[in-house]
Amino acid sequence: MQVRTDRKTVRWAGSGVGLTLACAMWAAAQSASPPALASPEPGWVHDHSAEGIPPRPSGWAEMVDVFGPKCTDKAHSARSLWPSQSEPFTAGYVYYHPYIQRDVGWNIRGHVSDAGKDGAPYPGVGAYNCRLIAGSTSWSVHSWGAAVDTNWQRNPMGQDHWNGKGADGVNYGTFLPDVWRGPAPGHHFFWGINWSRPDPMHFQYVTDY
Repeated sequence: MQVRTDRKTVRWAGSGVGLTLACAMWAAAQSASPPALASPEPGWVHDHSAEGIPPRPSGWAEMVDVFGPKCTDKAHSARSLWPSQSEPFTAGYVYYHPYIQRDVGWNIRGHVSDAGKDGAPYPGVGAYNCRLIAGSTSWSVHSWGAAVDTNWQRNPMGQDHWNGKGADGVNYGTFLPDVWRGPAPGHHFFWGINWSRPDPMHFQYVTDY
Protein backbone atom coordinates (compact mmCIF):
# COMPACT_ATOMS: atom_id res chain seq x y z
CA MET A 1 0.00 0.00 0.00
CA GLN A 2 1.27 3.50 -0.80
CA VAL A 3 -0.12 6.63 0.84
CA ARG A 4 0.58 9.96 -0.85
CA THR A 5 0.22 13.14 1.19
CA ASP A 6 0.40 15.62 -1.70
CA ARG A 7 -2.34 16.73 -4.09
CA LYS A 8 -2.22 13.50 -6.06
CA THR A 9 -3.26 10.03 -4.99
CA VAL A 10 -3.62 7.48 -2.26
CA ARG A 11 -3.19 3.97 -3.62
CA TRP A 12 -4.79 1.01 -1.92
CA ALA A 13 -4.81 -2.69 -2.56
CA GLY A 14 -7.97 -4.74 -2.91
CA SER A 15 -11.17 -3.96 -1.08
CA GLY A 16 -12.78 -0.98 0.53
CA VAL A 17 -11.13 -2.04 3.80
CA GLY A 18 -7.80 -1.14 2.24
CA LEU A 19 -9.17 2.22 1.15
CA THR A 20 -10.41 2.95 4.67
CA LEU A 21 -7.00 2.05 6.12
CA ALA A 22 -5.19 4.22 3.59
CA CYS A 23 -7.44 7.16 4.35
CA ALA A 24 -6.97 6.67 8.08
CA MET A 25 -3.20 6.76 7.57
CA TRP A 26 -3.50 9.90 5.49
CA ALA A 27 -5.72 11.58 8.06
CA ALA A 28 -3.22 10.87 10.83
CA ALA A 29 -0.46 12.47 8.77
CA GLN A 30 -2.55 15.48 7.72
CA SER A 31 -4.51 16.34 10.84
CA ALA A 32 -4.06 20.06 10.25
CA SER A 33 -5.55 19.93 6.73
CA PRO A 34 -9.22 20.40 5.82
CA PRO A 35 -11.22 17.19 6.41
CA ALA A 36 -11.63 14.89 3.40
CA LEU A 37 -14.27 12.22 3.73
CA ALA A 38 -13.08 8.80 2.53
CA SER A 39 -15.80 6.70 4.12
CA PRO A 40 -18.78 7.68 6.25
CA GLU A 41 -18.32 8.22 9.93
CA PRO A 42 -20.16 5.87 12.30
CA GLY A 43 -23.79 6.86 12.32
CA TRP A 44 -23.46 8.82 9.07
CA VAL A 45 -26.70 10.37 7.82
CA HIS A 46 -27.50 12.88 5.09
CA ASP A 47 -27.27 16.52 6.06
CA HIS A 48 -30.33 18.16 4.58
CA SER A 49 -29.77 21.44 6.39
CA ALA A 50 -29.12 24.70 4.53
CA GLU A 51 -25.39 24.02 4.93
CA GLY A 52 -25.66 20.44 3.68
CA ILE A 53 -27.77 21.34 0.66
CA PRO A 54 -27.51 25.10 0.10
CA PRO A 55 -29.72 27.01 -2.34
CA ARG A 56 -28.82 26.32 -5.97
CA PRO A 57 -28.36 29.42 -8.13
CA SER A 58 -29.99 29.86 -11.53
CA GLY A 59 -28.25 31.64 -14.39
CA TRP A 60 -24.90 33.36 -14.73
CA ALA A 61 -25.63 36.34 -12.47
CA GLU A 62 -26.82 34.22 -9.55
CA MET A 63 -23.92 31.81 -10.00
CA VAL A 64 -21.39 34.65 -9.78
CA ASP A 65 -23.25 36.11 -6.79
CA VAL A 66 -23.02 32.76 -4.97
CA PHE A 67 -19.62 31.46 -6.09
CA GLY A 68 -17.80 34.74 -6.71
CA PRO A 69 -15.19 35.29 -9.45
CA LYS A 70 -14.07 32.41 -11.63
CA CYS A 71 -10.63 30.80 -11.49
CA THR A 72 -9.77 31.91 -7.95
CA ASP A 73 -8.02 30.00 -5.17
CA LYS A 74 -11.33 29.84 -3.34
CA ALA A 75 -12.93 28.01 -6.27
CA HIS A 76 -10.84 24.93 -5.48
CA SER A 77 -10.21 25.32 -1.74
CA ALA A 78 -12.50 22.43 -0.70
CA ARG A 79 -11.80 18.79 -1.43
CA SER A 80 -12.78 15.20 -0.77
CA LEU A 81 -11.17 11.85 -1.49
CA TRP A 82 -12.75 9.72 -4.21
CA PRO A 83 -12.02 6.12 -5.21
CA SER A 84 -10.79 5.55 -8.79
CA GLN A 85 -10.42 9.30 -9.24
CA SER A 86 -7.77 9.14 -11.96
CA GLU A 87 -7.21 5.40 -12.46
CA PRO A 88 -9.00 2.26 -11.25
CA PHE A 89 -8.55 1.54 -7.54
CA THR A 90 -6.50 4.67 -6.94
CA ALA A 91 -8.09 7.28 -4.70
CA GLY A 92 -7.49 10.94 -5.39
CA TYR A 93 -8.73 14.32 -4.31
CA VAL A 94 -11.49 16.19 -6.09
CA TYR A 95 -11.28 19.97 -5.58
CA TYR A 96 -14.27 22.34 -5.68
CA HIS A 97 -15.81 25.48 -4.18
CA PRO A 98 -16.49 25.44 -0.40
CA TYR A 99 -20.12 26.43 -1.02
CA ILE A 100 -20.76 22.82 -2.05
CA GLN A 101 -18.23 21.19 0.28
CA ARG A 102 -20.77 19.74 2.70
CA ASP A 103 -22.98 18.42 -0.08
CA VAL A 104 -20.18 16.84 -2.13
CA GLY A 105 -17.77 15.75 0.60
CA TRP A 106 -20.33 14.65 3.17
CA ASN A 107 -23.72 13.96 1.59
CA ILE A 108 -22.73 12.54 -1.80
CA ARG A 109 -19.37 10.99 -0.97
CA GLY A 110 -20.77 9.55 2.26
CA HIS A 111 -23.82 8.16 0.50
CA VAL A 112 -21.65 6.23 -1.98
CA SER A 113 -19.62 4.61 0.79
CA ASP A 114 -22.58 4.04 3.08
CA ALA A 115 -24.30 2.15 0.24
CA GLY A 116 -21.22 -0.06 -0.12
CA LYS A 117 -20.67 1.17 -3.69
CA ASP A 118 -17.15 2.60 -3.68
CA GLY A 119 -16.61 0.44 -6.77
CA ALA A 120 -19.08 2.56 -8.78
CA PRO A 121 -16.73 5.48 -9.57
CA TYR A 122 -14.59 4.94 -12.65
CA PRO A 123 -11.85 7.27 -13.90
CA GLY A 124 -12.05 10.02 -13.93
CA VAL A 125 -13.71 12.19 -11.34
CA GLY A 126 -12.83 15.89 -11.19
CA ALA A 127 -14.29 19.31 -10.49
CA TYR A 128 -12.38 22.61 -10.58
CA ASN A 129 -10.82 23.48 -13.93
CA CYS A 130 -10.27 27.04 -15.14
CA ARG A 131 -11.34 26.64 -18.77
CA LEU A 132 -13.91 27.47 -21.42
CA ILE A 133 -16.78 25.16 -22.31
CA ALA A 134 -15.49 22.81 -25.02
CA GLY A 135 -16.18 24.32 -28.44
CA SER A 136 -17.44 27.56 -26.91
CA THR A 137 -16.30 31.05 -25.91
CA SER A 138 -18.23 30.84 -22.62
CA TRP A 139 -16.57 29.93 -19.35
CA SER A 140 -17.25 26.49 -17.94
CA VAL A 141 -18.99 26.11 -14.58
CA HIS A 142 -15.87 24.16 -13.59
CA SER A 143 -14.07 27.52 -13.50
CA TRP A 144 -16.09 28.40 -10.39
CA GLY A 145 -15.55 24.97 -8.83
CA ALA A 146 -19.31 24.45 -9.10
CA ALA A 147 -19.39 21.33 -11.29
CA VAL A 148 -18.12 17.76 -10.94
CA ASP A 149 -17.43 15.42 -13.84
CA THR A 150 -17.96 11.79 -12.90
CA ASN A 151 -16.80 8.59 -14.65
CA TRP A 152 -15.83 10.66 -17.68
CA GLN A 153 -13.93 7.90 -19.48
CA ARG A 154 -17.15 5.93 -19.81
CA ASN A 155 -19.44 8.93 -20.26
CA PRO A 156 -17.98 11.42 -22.77
CA MET A 157 -19.72 14.56 -24.00
CA GLY A 158 -22.19 13.76 -26.78
CA GLN A 159 -23.12 10.32 -25.44
CA ASP A 160 -26.89 10.19 -24.92
CA HIS A 161 -26.93 7.62 -22.10
CA TRP A 162 -25.18 6.88 -18.82
CA ASN A 163 -22.70 4.00 -18.70
CA GLY A 164 -22.89 2.82 -15.09
CA LYS A 165 -20.12 0.21 -15.13
CA GLY A 166 -17.78 0.92 -12.22
CA ALA A 167 -14.11 0.28 -11.65
CA ASP A 168 -14.94 -3.12 -10.16
CA GLY A 169 -16.71 -4.19 -13.38
CA VAL A 170 -20.20 -4.12 -11.85
CA ASN A 171 -22.97 -2.28 -13.70
CA TYR A 172 -24.46 0.08 -11.13
CA GLY A 173 -27.03 1.49 -13.54
CA THR A 174 -27.83 5.12 -12.77
CA PHE A 175 -26.75 4.87 -9.12
CA LEU A 176 -24.21 7.71 -9.34
CA PRO A 177 -26.40 10.16 -11.30
CA ASP A 178 -29.22 9.41 -8.89
CA VAL A 179 -26.93 10.28 -5.98
CA TRP A 180 -25.78 13.57 -7.54
CA ARG A 181 -29.37 14.57 -8.25
CA GLY A 182 -30.65 12.76 -5.20
CA PRO A 183 -34.15 11.60 -4.23
CA ALA A 184 -36.34 14.22 -2.59
CA PRO A 185 -35.24 16.55 -1.11
CA GLY A 186 -32.28 15.84 -3.41
CA HIS A 187 -28.66 16.95 -3.66
CA HIS A 188 -29.55 19.65 -6.20
CA PHE A 189 -26.96 18.95 -8.91
CA PHE A 190 -28.15 19.47 -12.48
CA TRP A 191 -27.24 16.59 -14.83
CA GLY A 192 -25.72 17.60 -18.16
CA ILE A 193 -27.33 14.66 -19.96
CA ASN A 194 -30.45 16.85 -20.17
CA TRP A 195 -28.83 19.35 -22.56
CA SER A 196 -29.46 19.31 -26.32
CA ARG A 197 -25.88 18.11 -26.65
CA PRO A 198 -25.77 15.58 -23.82
CA ASP A 199 -22.89 15.63 -21.37
CA PRO A 200 -23.56 12.60 -19.16
CA MET A 201 -20.37 12.96 -17.09
CA HIS A 202 -21.29 16.48 -15.96
CA PHE A 203 -23.09 17.51 -12.76
CA GLN A 204 -23.28 21.21 -11.86
CA TYR A 205 -24.65 23.27 -8.98
CA VAL A 206 -26.40 25.86 -11.14
CA THR A 207 -29.24 25.74 -13.65
CA ASP A 208 -29.89 27.80 -16.79
CA TYR A 209 -26.21 28.27 -17.58
